Amino acid sequence: MITITMHRDKKHRYTGFTISGHADYDEAGSDIVCAAVSALSQTALLGLMQYASQDVPYEVNDGFLSVQVPKPCETSQIILGTMVAGLEQIVRQYGEYVVLDS
Repeated sequence: MITITMHRDKKHRYTGFTISGHADYDEAGSDIVCAAVSALSQTALLGLMQYASQDVPYEVNDGFLSVQVPKPCETSQIILGTMVAGLEQIVRQYGEYVVLDS
């Protein structure tokens, strides 16, 4: 199962996220759930670096991605909010394979 945790500060702004695990929806290389979560999260990371113009610390390993947003701004909130909207749709369709704590 994939577990996604969105991190927020005291002002409820997104400050990053952590994703861990594997969906096990299908075999490696054919798992559409893993691919969808990976595509959304990696695109959000790229967006934070390119459009929010931030040096974004991140860690990536097999079945793991952790992203920190040191200076939350309007652009980072839009990027991460959009990622969450996409992830919520994946959870609606494949909830037995993905858990989102937003």
